[in-house]
Amino acid sequence: MRKTFTAAILFISLNTLAQEGQFSQYFASSSFMSPAFTGAIPNLSLNSNYKRGGSPNSENFFEMVQTTFTYPFQKHTSKSVQVGGAGISFFQERRGYQGLYSARKVLLNGAYNIKLDQFSNRYFIFGLQGGAVQQRINGNQLQWGSQFNKYFGYDDTRPGEGIPVSSVFYPVFNFGVMYTAFDNQNLYIRDRSFTFGASIDNLNRPVIDYQSVEPSHLNFLYKAFGSVKLPLAPRWHIFPSFYALYSHGNTQVNAGTYLSTFLSSVRSRTAFLMQFGAWYRVGDSVIVLTGFQVENIRLGFSVDLNAQTYNLGTELSNDLPTYEISLTYNLNLSRPLRNMTSPIF
Repeated sequence: MRKTFTAAILFISLNTLAQEGQFSQYFASSSFMSPAFTGAIPNLSLNSNYKRGGSPNSENFFEMVQTTFTYPFQKHTSKSVQVGGAGISFFQERRGYQGLYSARKVLLNGAYNIKLDQFSNRYFIFGLQGGAVQQRINGNQLQWGSQFNKYFGYDDTRPGEGIPVSSVFYPVFNFGVMYTAFDNQNLYIRDRSFTFGASIDNLNRPVIDYQSVEPSHLNFLYKAFGSVKLPLAPRWHIFPSFYALYSHGNTQVNAGTYLSTFLSSVRSRTAFLMQFGAWYRVGDSVIVLTGFQVENIRLGFSVDLNAQTYNLGTELSNDLPTYEISLTYNLNLSRPLRNMTSPIF
């Protein structure tokens, strides 16, 4: 019986951990949307996202955090041109009662930019990402009927079933390509831009091999995304955007729009940029976002309303919403914090 139950726990974990959860502030965690974004970040920067939903004592609890360091490669002639970038990303996720399921990964990111001609601002960016992943199931967090005390509830001092801790390690590789174009090399007066890209995760189809469960290959995860920046009025811009994912028969489609405005002079070093917007995840939830950028700091906050899925093809009950916060810091104080073409979060 114990072996059967252990196998059932591990089988469930294969479904819930087959693809990691995703952040709602897609462009603030862009290295997880596509490694090509490593070549589209013109600043030496450090950024982090934290997302959480549910209570730790609920089976629907989940918590995610990522931190990414990005170093841009610049070619200096008569003017500075970005030719690529490199970085490193750290990711951790916990799910289920008291974080029963967990995943950790360390990824190296690299990107190469190809300028299509000398007199325009049109680029193809190719990105590659590779690293190591650990997935873990900690059965010690479970509570059993034998531990129940009718006077005090669950008593952790009473013995329960001995479900072993199971852990797997595997390498993973992801690839992305992106086309981007904008009207002016000067970040201060750029009014129009266009970004479109695609990526594929799990290129090497890594094997998940828990004890008592038949080994399983991770499926490919295909992604496509796009965003357009257009002027609305002096100091006002709009960013219509989309993001779609497909894996093993499961499809997720997101459509969103951002509005941004400068509340002070665009050319000022302390220019204050305010941005807000919303995403609609088809058949699932609405994501409301707001944030700002000033000098060398960028901060974003978002809420997933009516969220019922946080993982492609994995359903949760409706006791959420979930919350997410992002922070980006510019480490190159001589160069203003800017994105090449995309929204700030």
